[in-house]
Amino acid sequence: MLRSDGTLSWPARIGLAIVIVAGFYVSAVSDPFTTVFFLSYVLVGGLLAVRRPRSLISWLLIGIAFSFIGTTSRPDLDIARLKTASASLSDELWAWVSSWSGPSLFVLFTALAATFPSGRLPSGRWRPPILAGLVLGAAVILLSMFSPVLSVSSNGTNDILVPNPIGLIPDFPALKEVMLPIFLVVIAAFAVGIASMLGRYRGAQETTRLQLRWLLAAVFFVLIAVVSGLVLGSFFPQLGGTVWIPAIIAYPTVPIAIGVAILRYRLYEIDRIVNRAIVYGAVTAILAGVFAAVTLLTQRIFVALTGQKSDAAIVLTTLGVATLYAPVRKQVERLADRYLKYDQRLFGAYRDELRRTLDVLAPARAARRLAREAMTETGAIAAAVVGADGLVVASAGAWPAEPSITIALNADGAPLRLLLLGARRDGRPHRPAAIAALGEVGKMAATASTALPSGVHEALSQA
Repeated sequence: MLRSDGTLSWPARIGLAIVIVAGFYVSAVSDPFTTVFFLSYVLVGGLLAVRRPRSLISWLLIGIAFSFIGTTSRPDLDIARLKTASASLSDELWAWVSSWSGPSLFVLFTALAATFPSGRLPSGRWRPPILAGLVLGAAVILLSMFSPVLSVSSNGTNDILVPNPIGLIPDFPALKEVMLPIFLVVIAAFAVGIASMLGRYRGAQETTRLQLRWLLAAVFFVLIAVVSGLVLGSFFPQLGGTVWIPAIIAYPTVPIAIGVAILRYRLYEIDRIVNRAIVYGAVTAILAGVFAAVTLLTQRIFVALTGQKSDAAIVLTTLGVATLYAPVRKQVERLADRYLKYDQRLFGAYRDELRRTLDVLAPARAARRLAREAMTETGAIAAAVVGADGLVVASAGAWPAEPSITIALNADGAPLRLLLLGARRDGRPHRPAAIAALGEVGKMAATASTALPSGVHEALSQA
């Protein structure tokens, strides 16, 4: 199943691709929102599974994608036939999957919140309640699978009980009463999983905190959307399915947050493959849209002129779209490489960590970084850093320029003494809050550059 480099083998990749394509076909039967949800989770999870198959996060994302399909109502599902022996095999299968997809979705989200980004359950006081919730959640799923009756959603509003063709568990009155408290424990475990993320965030290193921050924001967005949907659905039943529109928007933000963590903070070291997937996915979507729009337009022109459609319109459109491929790909690559950068060399994360350290400790690098950040954050036309000898050691933007702000860095023995800031590009005066923050950052940069003996500075600056 695994190659020598730890990635997924080609037969396993082909099998995974077949499963994903089948899931996409099934999701397309429901509605466009289910398809978008499915693709958002399964693409990020699939890319991660190919490169890091040992990571639990990848399989959790794929599991969530498939579980959500079962929670949606299929338009052609015949509830009346399900109550009789004349139901088709596909209807029975869909009803069976739908009955346990809801609990599985909670269990998978709980596991995702508890294990991101390491793929392992948190240690300490968090582990016992989360583990208990996951075990009880698995029990709820098994009970739902093999209970004598299935709870099927009709048009996403009412639950209808139908016979379970594989109901292996005997029917007993206390079954429903047992399921409810167990499921409440699963929901409580989900809350504990989120609380564990907050606890890990407080004690994590800066990069891990940035990764967790994105997922925390997405999870809270989902929670707010789901709770608002439940409240609005209870008090305003006349709104129908529209109460779930915020949840439909919120759910895909979870894989998007994980994708951002991968691309911006080199999570799992698969930033390059995700970057390229975004590039070629965007190019495909753009060209497909152009092809559809131009084909429709040219066919209408042909019909208006000749009274009938023409295959020449499709041929001409295909040739035109083919010529657009190279310039569109280059433009999308430029945008993706600018905002979603990746490291093309070996030791990407380690090299990036060393570079950030040098940016702080090496005076020349620290000066360049400080000038660049000062110009970017304040919107100035230029910025420069003056060294101990009174000369400019680093600059950014259209320097030399007339400085409008001079900030003394005031660190004893620091090789960085002054920060010169040009006027703003829009002609407005600099904001006092921005200048105060810049002064604080500049002084920290100057102090950091004095952390090592002076004899080491030159070697660091040339590294």
